[in-house]
Order: sequence, then C-alpha cells, then structure tokens
Amino acid sequence: MMKRLLLIASIIALPAIAAAEPSAADLKARQSELQKKLAGEGFFVVVEAPFVVITDEGGAALSRRVNFVKWTTGLIEKDFFSKRPDKLIEIWLFKNERTYRKGAKKYFNDEPETPYGYYSPEDDALIMNIGPGAGTLSHELVHPYMEANFPNVPAWFNEGLASLYEQPREREGHMWGTTNWRLPGLQSMIRNKSIPPVAKMLETTRDGFYEASYDSYAYARFLVQYLQDHGKLRDFYKKFAADTKDRTGKTALAAVVGMELDAFDVVFRKWAGALRR
Repeated sequence: MMKRLLLIASIIALPAIAAAEPSAADLKARQSELQKKLAGEGFFVVVEAPFVVITDEGGAALSRRVNFVKWTTGLIEKDFFSKRPDKLIEIWLFKNERTYRKGAKKYFNDEPETPYGYYSPEDDALIMNIGPGAGTLSHELVHPYMEANFPNVPAWFNEGLASLYEQPREREGHMWGTTNWRLPGLQSMIRNKSIPPVAKMLETTRDGFYEASYDSYAYARFLVQYLQDHGKLRDFYKKFAADTKDRTGKTALAAVVGMELDAFDVVFRKWAGALRR
C-alpha cells in the first residue's frame, strides 16, 4: 500500500454511527501519552473524538482547528459514513511548512513529497502543514472514514470525494464542495483532449490513478462535483458501496445519471467546460 494518500439532493437514511471507534478511555490515554512525550516542545494535544489532535498552534487557532475537525466529521458522517474509524488516529497539524517537514522527519521518519499533507495508514496519522488553510485537513479527513466504510474503494473515488471537500461549505445542513483551484487544469485537459473517457478513468487501478499522465485528481474531483451539483452524490455512494460485482463504479454511475457512460462523457465535458470559479 502506498504510504501517502495525497492531496478531497436526495437524503439517504444511513445507520447510526457504529460503536467500533476508539473509546473515550483510549483517546484520553493517548492524549496523556503524547503530552508526556511532547512536553516542552510547544505542542497542544486535544481529544476530538474519534481523533487526537496534536498541533504547534495555540490560542484561537487551536480552538478553530478543533472546531473544524468536529464540523467536518459531523457532516461527512451524516451524509456518507455509518462507521467511524475503528483505530485510533492522530491528527498532526503543523503551523507552517518548516515545522511540518521537521515534525514529519522527527516523529515519523518521513520526508513528505507534498508541501501540504497526507494520511499515513501505516502510522495511523494525518500529518499536515495547516498554514495554507484547512482545505488539506478536510480532504485528508475523508480517507480514514473511507477506509473504515468502503475498504476496497478505488483510488478515483477515494481521492475524488476527498478533493471535493478541499474548499467546503455547509449548505442546508450538508457538506458542500465548491468549485476550486483544480478547475483550470481540468478544462485545459478537456480542450486538449488529453484525458480518457469517464469509463476508462473509472477502470484505472490504484497505481494507474496515482501515476496517470493526466491530472487524475482534477478529473475525479469534478466528476464527484457533477454528482453533487445534480443531487446524485449520496445516491451514487450508496449504490456504489453496496455493489459487490462492479468495483469500478461504472454500473452505479450509469444508474444515477440515467444514461450510458459514452453519452454521459459528452454531458460531463460540456458541464465542466462551462464551470466558472
């Protein structure tokens, strides 16, 4: 498994949150352990179930980050995820790129490939530079929830949903991803005809997605935004996660958009080409 998962209308009734998450005692014990380990190093350690948050930001920034974690997880649980992560995950929020890279090396013996952040399933940790803003945090929070709820999810949907929430808002009590900085890249690829048809993108393997010659993140993100903007995203997720035969998402996508994917490819490109930030 790759260590890094980089930079993320009809209401579906989902089951109540399962009880497999770390207990309050587990979280408190980890908080105490980290407070002792990091004593004198300028870190604050806070429990925000189901996570433990570690940050070198204090004061109002600390409260703002913890509230953002609570807001994000509450909305994605409501819309998609019936289970919380079933392992204790730490969220490390570094105030700038310098402390992020230093901390990743010191505490995880890692040299990040991205200046923003990543989820490390092996370390059970989200590790990020929070300086540029909270978009990376809302992106990365999707990954451990997806891991717990849809363990064989293809990379395109895992990263597509996470990338949708890089610039999140709340709309009528639900998480809403707004058109973001990835749009120009997608529109350029559409004009240059440098991306495959939607059906082909959905068929990509994990390695094929992360090593694609085109901007696979932008492609997947705006496919998911299309579903969101047309009131079909939660219906798609429910159908896709329940489909034990087609693990690409093609069957579920064709069902929710109501057409064959060759025809949808034309519709999607026209829609994406007309988007504005």
